[in-house]
Amino acid sequence: MDRSHFLAISLAVIGAALAGCGGASAPPAAESTFLKPSEGVKDVVSGTALERFFPLVDGMVYSYVSLNEVGEEGMLVARVHRIDKIHGELRYPRGSKQFEYKADGVVVVTREATSYVLKEPLAVGTTWRGEHGGSTVIHDVDMKVDTPHGSYTGCVRTREERGGDHPAVWATTFCPDVGVVVLEAGGKADLERATLKSYAAPLQMKPDGTEQIPVGPQQPVP
Repeated sequence: MDRSHFLAISLAVIGAALAGCGGASAPPAAESTFLKPSEGVKDVVSGTALERFFPLVDGMVYSYVSLNEVGEEGMLVARVHRIDKIHGELRYPRGSKQFEYKADGVVVVTREATSYVLKEPLAVGTTWRGEHGGSTVIHDVDMKVDTPHGSYTGCVRTREERGGDHPAVWATTFCPDVGVVVLEAGGKADLERATLKSYAAPLQMKPDGTEQIPVGPQQPVP
C-alpha cells in the first residue's frame, strides 16, 4: 500500500491534504505555506473545554511515524497556524486544513461540510456523524498511551466505522495538552497506524550550520 493511500484514509481528521490530494504534486517550495515562517496569532485560547485535547499552538510541529500491515514505515508532518481565538490550521507539505472551536466541540471545516473531530459530552458512548460518512463514537476517556514522544494519561479514543461497499474504520487517540497522538485506519485489506514521534517548535540552523535551535513556542515532553 503506498503512502498516499494511507494518508488519504487515516489523516483526514488532521488534514487529508497531507495525502497530496489524490496524488497531485507538491507546490513549489516558494509557494508552500508549510515552509513559510509562522505568522499566526500567539498566546490565544478559545476558552472551550475540548481545546485541551486538540490544541492549535501557532508554530508547533507534529511529526508521526507510520507503520502499515506489511511493515513499511513512513513519516508524517503537520505544522500549526493559529488564525484567531477560535480558528486554526494544520499545514502540510501539500496543503492545509482549517479547524474551528465551538462551544460543544472541535470541527474540521471543508468546502463540502463541517464535521466534528471531537464532540461533547466527553463520555463513553457519545456519538456523531463522522467526516467520512460513518458513525463516530467515543470508546475511552481515560486511556494511557505510550509513544516515541512520551507517555500520556487521560486520553480520549474515538472510532468511526463506515459500512457499505467501501467499509473502513478510523480510530483516533487525543491526549491532553498535545492533541492527536495515535491515528489508525483500516479497510478491507489495508491497515496502518501513525504514532506521535515529536511535538515541538520548528528547528532552524545557526548561521554556521553546525547546530539546530528551536524557533517559536516550546512544549515540554511529558
